[in-house]
Amino acid sequence: MIKATAAVEAETFKALDAGVTGAAVFQDVPDDQPLPVVIIGELLSVPFAGADDPDRRITLVIGIQVEGDERGPCTDIQDEVEALLAGVTIATDDWNLHYSVASSAAELAEDGSGYVGTTILTILAFSNS
Repeated sequence: MIKATAAVEAETFKALDAGVTGAAVFQDVPDDQPLPVVIIGELLSVPFAGADDPDRRITLVIGIQVEGDERGPCTDIQDEVEALLAGVTIATDDWNLHYSVASSAAELAEDGSGYVGTTILTILAFSNS
């Protein structure tokens, strides 16, 4: 049985890679990758009950980076991410993953070259075993 966090990473990547248009999806962005990009970022996993409980509440941060003077391309990609995952249940052999959006923000990059978006997802992972 794979861990809940590994299932979330793999299934999130599959969904975003297949559904996001106009941006490449990565967990580890190559140094020479042009923007825009979608990054499957930090994961926080908490058991529902004791430490031995396989069921988890997982927080996943999706990052978006775009170039340019307009916020719109960033929020457009965030809208795609939300449309692909919000309210979705993905069933694997080991897990039932229930996705919801916790928050979404887009702000000017520190160097002013574009926008950085952050979409935070909450995933309830229930073991099938």
